[in-house]
Amino acid sequence: MKKRTIKNILLSGVLVGAMMLSAVGCGKASQGADTEVKAAEDNIEGEAQSEGSGQVQKIVIGSGTNYNPYCYIDENGDAVGYEYDVLKEIDELLPQYEFEYQSMAFDQLVLSLESGKIDLAAHQYEYTPEREEKYLFSGESYTSYITYLAVLIDDNAKSLEDLTGEKIRTGGSTSATTQILTKWNEEHPGQEVVLVTSEGSSDEEAAAALKSGAARASVLKKSDVIKMNTNFSDDGKEWLKSVGEPINNSKTYYLYRKDETELRDAVDGALKTLKVNGKLSELAIKWVGYDVTEEE
Repeated sequence: MKKRTIKNILLSGVLVGAMMLSAVGCGKASQGADTEVKAAEDNIEGEAQSEGSGQVQKIVIGSGTNYNPYCYIDENGDAVGYEYDVLKEIDELLPQYEFEYQSMAFDQLVLSLESGKIDLAAHQYEYTPEREEKYLFSGESYTSYITYLAVLIDDNAKSLEDLTGEKIRTGGSTSATTQILTKWNEEHPGQEVVLVTSEGSSDEEAAAALKSGAARASVLKKSDVIKMNTNFSDDGKEWLKSVGEPINNSKTYYLYRKDETELRDAVDGALKTLKVNGKLSELAIKWVGYDVTEEE
């Protein structure tokens, strides 16, 4: 069944100026890997055939605008990144669905999911108990997500204990980072940090805040620190570093409404196929520079 051209739809007002090829082993794949791929593909085909009517169902996918290299708007105004490329590969494996994309700020995604404006939210979502109460998580993860404190290169801070009373940039108000640091404050009276949430802000704004002292630290993946050093150095040297033990060590998942088990299971099957055949790792290396589907 031939799928129609996928459209990228940008919501009004969210374009804010933010404008991985894996060396998959050559030679013969193992018989076990072949079996896994075949089983996953058979499962996907079976689900497609069970639709019976032959109708293609439109699924609206929501992802972000400012999180380079995962999901962002490029200089041509196109929605690009790891998230979008993975979803397009999944769509190709699911002939019963046609994916359509809406790009919006991070915290608008869950609101749009709740209201039924989108059917799946894709923005590197980590598991939290609070999210599990409201949403259905995918059964398959698709990246590791290990974050650290990030401070200026000459800063001697090594942990949250060293940042008592200091401002720390987090993600959006619903992000796992914000929830983790809020819990830290609750459990460490007298050692609280000041959370500065960054709803839909750009990398440029994050770099400016850290350089100006508007925030002393942020919480970032190591790949994000590399990106910031590459893109926003004033003299070609590193100006930002990650320090201490991980603030959080988790995986990322897609979010659905609680009743969307059929869609979740179909996407999980396709995602498993992309893991087994190496395509997921290939896309991770293309966009992020290393295989974020594995532990850092």
